[in-house]
Amino acid sequence: MNEIAPKLDRWKSVVLVLTLINTVFAASLSGLQVDAGIRANNANRDSQYYAALASSELVRQGHQSSYDFQTFASTLKASQESLIFEFTALGLEQGGDQASAENFHMQSVIAQAQADAARKFSIFYNNPRYAPDQSDGMPKADVYVADQAEVANEIVTKQNAASDEYQKWNKKSDAYVAVLTLLAIVFFLLGVAQSTQRMRPFFAVSASVILLISIAWTFLVLIG
Repeated sequence: MNEIAPKLDRWKSVVLVLTLINTVFAASLSGLQVDAGIRANNANRDSQYYAALASSELVRQGHQSSYDFQTFASTLKASQESLIFEFTALGLEQGGDQASAENFHMQSVIAQAQADAARKFSIFYNNPRYAPDQSDGMPKADVYVADQAEVANEIVTKQNAASDEYQKWNKKSDAYVAVLTLLAIVFFLLGVAQSTQRMRPFFAVSASVILLISIAWTFLVLIG
């Protein structure tokens, strides 16, 4: 009996040490879980912010592009009308109808004035990046379209990065909660071990195994 008692006391000491280790580990893990939750919430907030910003940017680009292309179309239309009126005036002059020729010539001048006025408000002519290289050339519409999409693409890239960050920290937070559940089981086993002498070694060993699994799991989550 005297030899058995010290062995039981040793197992009781082991249970107390395991309880202390489990308590410290659970407290540290709770801090990690809270930190992961905060990081996940911040990333989710950023993801929603960039999603709203990207949506607004697409709407803005739609209105801007519509205005720019309509202005460009108005410029082309007025220029073509001016040419048509001028050719018509020349034809009428050759046919001897001077009065009608002067009328179409005046309409040509008016149409050209409209084209020049529209040109002043068109980004395709007053922005050197998109303006034609030659006076009779076409504006660089492909460069304009690429520039318009660049801002939205940058915002979407940031939104995707924030979304990935949210998924990463949210998974870590969920994993920490799962490990905390295992630690709760460890606390239960250690509590049972305190109340029984005969089964104390079994519950202590079982608690140790689960505690080691929890520590290994936490390490994998940390480096993941």
